[in-house]
Amino acid sequence: MQRIAVESSDLVSIGYDPKERVLEIEFKEDRVYQYFDVAPDVYERFMRTESYGEFFYAFINRQYRYRRVGKAPEQASDRSLAFVTGNTRKLQQLRAVCEPLAISIEQLELPVDEIQGNNAHKIALHKAKEAFRLARRPVLVMDEYWNILALRGFPGAYMKDVDKWLRPEDFLALLTGKNDRTIGCTETIVYYDGKRAKAFTKDHWGKVLESLPSDLTTFRQAVVMDGDTRSLAAVEADDVIAQDGSLWQEFAKWFVFQRRLKRV
Repeated sequence: MQRIAVESSDLVSIGYDPKERVLEIEFKEDRVYQYFDVAPDVYERFMRTESYGEFFYAFINRQYRYRRVGKAPEQASDRSLAFVTGNTRKLQQLRAVCEPLAISIEQLELPVDEIQGNNAHKIALHKAKEAFRLARRPVLVMDEYWNILALRGFPGAYMKDVDKWLRPEDFLALLTGKNDRTIGCTETIVYYDGKRAKAFTKDHWGKVLESLPSDLTTFRQAVVMDGDTRSLAAVEADDVIAQDGSLWQEFAKWFVFQRRLKRV
């Protein structure tokens, strides 16, 4: 289990498995304990607390079944770059580009607080800084910002929330009577190492279909990006290799150059 280093007089690092609901804590002197049936919100509050020790003794100690799992295993090398994401497809794309260039990528899933707004760059930069604060090592994050022209920029940074709030057909009903069905997506990658940030941005444009598939379960099934004949959902399901000129490739080239200059 991947753990995140924390600043505490008693605790060294904290990890969490959301599927098994297992919280793992490394204490001083290489003592590691696992606590069982810990709810995700407890872990999220734990990671945001001002005092890890106080939170542990107030809300975790003697509250859950636990076991000692021995000494702390060796953590990932500091030479690896942490990609903070829960998206397996994007992780595969990044690794496919970086591994041939000897850039080691490690996936981290962190409870990052994300701000909302209408500035894609500002949102992604804040996300990177929050990820760095939790990981305490150089990080890479990616964010998407959607723009339906006929809806004056909606849903912006709220696409994930809209997918939760509305059924796809309810979302698409907002375009009833609209002639312009253009949709744009701004992808932003941000590298942050605690001192400097480097952003890579690319805009993608497409159309929202008027004739919708009968098996519609996600909004992405109703979107076809320019240059594609398949829906965005179909492309994402089948294609895991980053296209030429992708943000991943732009980042990898920059990172290799910075490494030669010994800046990373």
